[in-house]
Amino acid sequence: MLQMSGQIDPAEEKDDVQKPDVVPEPEQEKDGNPTPENQPADDTSEPEPEKQPADDAPKSEPKKAPPKKGAPSKKGAPPKKGAPKKGPPKKGPPRKAPPKSTGRLLIGLLVKIAVAAAVVWSVFTFVLGMSVHYGNNMFPAVHDGDLLVSLRMQKPYINSVVLYRINGKTEVGRVIALEGSVVDIAKNGLLTVNGVAPTAEIFYATYQAENSSIEFPYTVESGKVFILNDFRDDTNDSRVFGAVDKKDLEGPMLFTVRRRNF
Repeated sequence: MLQMSGQIDPAEEKDDVQKPDVVPEPEQEKDGNPTPENQPADDTSEPEPEKQPADDAPKSEPKKAPPKKGAPSKKGAPPKKGAPKKGPPKKGPPRKAPPKSTGRLLIGLLVKIAVAAAVVWSVFTFVLGMSVHYGNNMFPAVHDGDLLVSLRMQKPYINSVVLYRINGKTEVGRVIALEGSVVDIAKNGLLTVNGVAPTAEIFYATYQAENSSIEFPYTVESGKVFILNDFRDDTNDSRVFGAVDKKDLEGPMLFTVRRRNF
């Protein structure tokens, strides 16, 4: 008899009975995990992604509850008899305002006239000056009967023709010197300002006024201007009453309107 396991049990020799070979059990790993033979194979395949519903796919609308029995349906319901039809409201003809009374019209007209008059008065009081000139003291620049309009807001300057008030009257003259300047009139009719003859084209000689208290050379006071007439034979100017205060000026002449027989 062959020895399969390498040793023979003495009991078996006595009985002379052969026992089946014992299959050795597989050795287990030290950590207690099953051997690779009993371990299932790793599933390396990735799980399939779940299918997402497409955005374009129509979404299922919630089901509406069926109408109750006996309830009238809104769609296709016949309109009630005598009910007005729905639609845009009709616009009627515009209503005419009631005619104003004569008293109201008259009051409105008077208010407009008063407002216009106030505007004109403000303009000619604070902005413009206007005067009709009589005389030839400013010939040939200004003629007798001319309508003069001046700009009050503009400051006077050398050789400017200005409107000014003196002794309660509005006069016209030419500014030849400002404050601080020295005016001298020689006996031979030569006029100088600060030692220089003015550049204005005046064809008349300038002489001192007779019986006047003004002495030359004359220094123009602060806040005043020295004014002479273009027609120098007429001495009714600063040669008689001295320099004119700037507060009495109505501004340089803006334009003139020639008039005759007025």
